[in-house]
Amino acid sequence: MTTRKKGKSLLADLSLIIVALIWGSGFIATQYAIDSQMSASMIMALRFSIASLAMVAFFFRSILAITKSDILSGLPAGILLFLAFFAQTIGLEYTTPSNNAFITSTNVIMVPFITWILLKKAPPMKSFILAMVCLLGILLLTWSPGKGIVFNKGDLLTLVCAFLFACHISYLDVASKKVDVGKLTFIQMFTAAVLSILTLVILDPSSVYQADFSTGLYPVLYLGLFSTCLCFLIQTAAQKKTTSTKAALFLSTECLFGSFLSVLLGLEPLTGSMILGGSIIMAAIVLSEIDWKNHWNSLSGMVLHMVA
Repeated sequence: MTTRKKGKSLLADLSLIIVALIWGSGFIATQYAIDSQMSASMIMALRFSIASLAMVAFFFRSILAITKSDILSGLPAGILLFLAFFAQTIGLEYTTPSNNAFITSTNVIMVPFITWILLKKAPPMKSFILAMVCLLGILLLTWSPGKGIVFNKGDLLTLVCAFLFACHISYLDVASKKVDVGKLTFIQMFTAAVLSILTLVILDPSSVYQADFSTGLYPVLYLGLFSTCLCFLIQTAAQKKTTSTKAALFLSTECLFGSFLSVLLGLEPLTGSMILGGSIIMAAIVLSEIDWKNHWNSLSGMVLHMVA
């Protein structure tokens, strides 16, 4: 790899870490929006509406060229995105930002099992082992001194959210091969915005009058412009300059940033269960993204070359 290519790869890696940091801070912004008495449907309606409008500026020509076939491919992704964020946002009303972040990140472990269901292709034994390791991490994360394991409604909803994100990732793997990335992302954002607005109007209209917009507006602007629109643009550009494995590893640090910021800003205390449970979940995610067979073959080749 030339020096120029190395520089571009390093810049891409740093960009993905910035994306993970912004995503991690998104858990905090969502918590602030909830504290301002905004409902989950209102937060999402504002977040995805802002993101959709912002994306029009970047993908105006692509959006004008959207076809019926594009919409049919993007619609399921938008529905899954809406359901995943809805479960995550409601879950945050009942659990801590760190639990919300770490449990959400377990979607990486679930993806091979969703693929198994869709494509009838069994995952390797490694996936089963890491799924059990991840479960141990979740149990430790929800453990409370004197109370034992306290798996509350928020933790359960966040686990549902992780499953839905895994379904979303698996579906995108297929849909992204059929539709332009810009078009697909806009369709998802717009679908999630429409569903969020309908949910707000039909099920939760009174929350509009209860919300404190003086404190809640800035967090949702941050979520829409930075955590959603900007992160997508950076991620799309960066992943062209690095490997998918490195991208997945860097992006998985989102949960670490979310937990660190939550403790730093005084939203929750640093506990032993958070450190231990979070570390186990993070280790499982990292191990799931490493191709041990290729690494072992490369290492064996290096050893044989040195001996020869």
